[in-house]
Amino acid sequence: MKKTLFLFLALLFSFSTLAQDDQQWDTLKYQKFNSALIVSFFQSYRNFKNEFQQFMTVDSLQISRSNYNAEGRLVSGIEIIYDKISVAVGLRTAEPKQSTGKGFTKTFNANLNAGGNIWCFQNSLRYFSGFYDANTGRYDTTIKQTGEYYKRADMKNLLFRSKFLYFTNSHNYAHRAGFAGNYRQLKSAGTWIFSSNINYYQLSSDSSFFPAATRSFYKDYASLHRLRVLGFSVNAGAAATLVILKGLFINGMFIVGPEQQWRKYSYEGKTSSLSYISISGDLRFSIGINLRRCYFIVTNTNDFALYSSSFVGLASSSISGGFTFGWRFHSDVPEFYQKIQKTKFYSSI
Repeated sequence: MKKTLFLFLALLFSFSTLAQDDQQWDTLKYQKFNSALIVSFFQSYRNFKNEFQQFMTVDSLQISRSNYNAEGRLVSGIEIIYDKISVAVGLRTAEPKQSTGKGFTKTFNANLNAGGNIWCFQNSLRYFSGFYDANTGRYDTTIKQTGEYYKRADMKNLLFRSKFLYFTNSHNYAHRAGFAGNYRQLKSAGTWIFSSNINYYQLSSDSSFFPAATRSFYKDYASLHRLRVLGFSVNAGAAATLVILKGLFINGMFIVGPEQQWRKYSYEGKTSSLSYISISGDLRFSIGINLRRCYFIVTNTNDFALYSSSFVGLASSSISGGFTFGWRFHSDVPEFYQKIQKTKFYSSI
């Protein structure tokens, strides 16, 4: 853990020393709102799932697969942005009609982001309680009559991710213009991206993850009921924004890379700790209208991580789409904050 933290801080320091002066961006390419208080309302539809697959027994009909989905679809929230800091909190709203037979998922999402257009920190916390198995029909034919999926109200999932992003072309490209309101891209541009991340993942339940009808496929691992993973990854990718008439824009971003994972598996009466090198990444897309006073953005985000081993495969992914409407309120910059803005550290982000 100490080595991981040291490497993370070393990458942060090296990227910071390479950073450009924030005041030297091309004002013809993008506009920065560093003296505006921005308030936005968002609604998003989230599809979060954990997919299990065993590698010990031949299963051509894929009966042994479990595809646990969180039925926490509609999330509403508010985001507050000032200069290079943003805070967003979202909660599950009304139970959707399509959740009939699938149970109900309690969800909580929070984000705290800091940084500017050269590099930034993105921190997210997600919690899900209550899942259903979308693969129920493979091993339980009564679903055709009852419409009831195999549900796990006791299954809980906690995820924390701290992501550091460095943009090589911050002179021309504004990453946050495609996903937040404190920048506005005026002309098309693109950039390479380098990223380092620390992730914590925990999935737990009161008893085995696997339905009674499929546990025999998992043999000695049938009683698995908790998995904890601490991961560190280094990713790379690219992003670009196409701007039409200085208002309408289309943005895309993709990063992927290796992830070192330290895992702890818990069974009935025993635990095992293993180390793996796996893969994680992010795919983001947005389209919207970004004007001087307000903006409207439609986004789609897919972040994933693989926790597969030689005996059990697990892929965890989150796909979310939604919209954000924000308004920029002009505000005077506090005196203490003006002093912060004059520091070298502020200029480096």
